[in-house]
Amino acid sequence: MASGAKFDDTVFQQRAAALARNLGKDEFEFVKQQTGLLAREVARHTPPYAAFPTGSGTSIGSKLDKAQGEWAIYNDLRRIFAVISDANAADAHAKSKGGPIYRNRGSGSEMVSPGVITTMSSMGEWHRRHRNNRGRTNWIPDNDVPWVGESLFIAYLKSQQKNVGRAKATFSKASVELGAKGAVPLWVRNNMVGAYGSGKMTKVSSVTTGVIQGREKGLYHTIRHLPRLRKNRLIKAVKRGEYLMRQAAKDSGFKVV
Repeated sequence: MASGAKFDDTVFQQRAAALARNLGKDEFEFVKQQTGLLAREVARHTPPYAAFPTGSGTSIGSKLDKAQGEWAIYNDLRRIFAVISDANAADAHAKSKGGPIYRNRGSGSEMVSPGVITTMSSMGEWHRRHRNNRGRTNWIPDNDVPWVGESLFIAYLKSQQKNVGRAKATFSKASVELGAKGAVPLWVRNNMVGAYGSGKMTKVSSVTTGVIQGREKGLYHTIRHLPRLRKNRLIKAVKRGEYLMRQAAKDSGFKVV
């Protein structure tokens, strides 16, 4: 799905559970830990990001990532709103009596805008109407773009930029519910309350399963990275297990090579 995802990773869970048994660790807690870490990695690879996450970093987002998200929203809004001065907006709205705006073109006249938008609610309605299922705005012809005063545009822009990090928040919320450790940036954390994201554990007939769920526009970028993220998390789990085994051997007085 483009706007939502539910990860019930049977193969991941089976391998994590098998690894836990081999290490002599509590299966439920180990699968929970690994699923929580997977949720953090999914959040890390969910836009916005100024540069695609690589390497062994664990940060869910930086100031540059936030700025990238704010810039994307600005560009989206400029695609569907023509910003003019407040004075020109008031004058055009009065002359057009709230209707379409026309300009003389040769022997006739041509509509150059469907009108001037004067309220935040009207901007919100127009914005929702022209967003696609990926959360981005669609291109519309110049003469179909409404005009809006600069002050109103800035106020609406700021209200929308508060949502930057909402997609990341869905999986950050899941990771926190699963007990994963690690900082969550304030601009992501502020969106966790209203985010549709969850992480839960189930155990049926001795089979332990971790489920991560998230729904938000923009997750289509994330879904294509999931196979690699699952594989990387298993590799890291194995390496962590090998380290713990070596440490246990050392603590018991064995020589470790």
